[in-house]
Amino acid sequence: MAMCAAEAGQAATGSNTALRRIGVLGSMFDPIHLGHTNAALVAGRALGLEQVLLVPCGNPVHRGHAFASASERCAMVELAIAGEPLLQLDRREVRSDAPSYMIDTISSLQREQPGVSWYLLVGIDAFLGLPGWKQWQQLLDQVNLVVMTRPGYALDPDLLPPGLRQEWQQRQVQDFSLLAAQKRGAILSVDVLTPDLSSTRVRELIKTGGGLGSILHPAVAAHIRAHCLYLSGDTD
Repeated sequence: MAMCAAEAGQAATGSNTALRRIGVLGSMFDPIHLGHTNAALVAGRALGLEQVLLVPCGNPVHRGHAFASASERCAMVELAIAGEPLLQLDRREVRSDAPSYMIDTISSLQREQPGVSWYLLVGIDAFLGLPGWKQWQQLLDQVNLVVMTRPGYALDPDLLPPGLRQEWQQRQVQDFSLLAAQKRGAILSVDVLTPDLSSTRVRELIKTGGGLGSILHPAVAAHIRAHCLYLSGDTD
């Protein structure tokens, strides 16, 4: 059963705050939209995280290339999170020529800040695809995994692939206080109400001249228009 964001926030208030807790949200951010930023803000605040790092994918392994350059995607992330101290851009993947794997990103962060408990934020689709990630079980050993689901969604363990089901059953905790008690290795499902958006849909709207006011930060929309991004070629 997923824990709602309000319940998580109440639990976070009374939890042990001695250990620094930082979230990580990876995506292509091609472009970043309000679904990304809202999810990061809601989850970060509810879980009492010190910060949430937004990590644009540099060299994707499981999907095609980005439609905008790394510099453009990073510029849009910076515009989207301006004035939100909880959110911070992390460029480590786009600065590397190596394939982008989350296990490598987390290992890099751990080397830089060994005293931090890392919270990996993923949507339900990413969670279901975890068995295809590099060293995914080792990754679960290194982070606390927060699965962000829409309110009312019930994750049925019986429908999970066998390996993922086993990890879920062994690692799942029911509330934030139990999650916060572990530096790493736990899984918590949290209801997060955010706009139902995808970057593919956003690119389609940009190309066809659709309205962007309810899906993009105004500064991001202005940047896209000023630089004529996503107007040509395929959008999916």
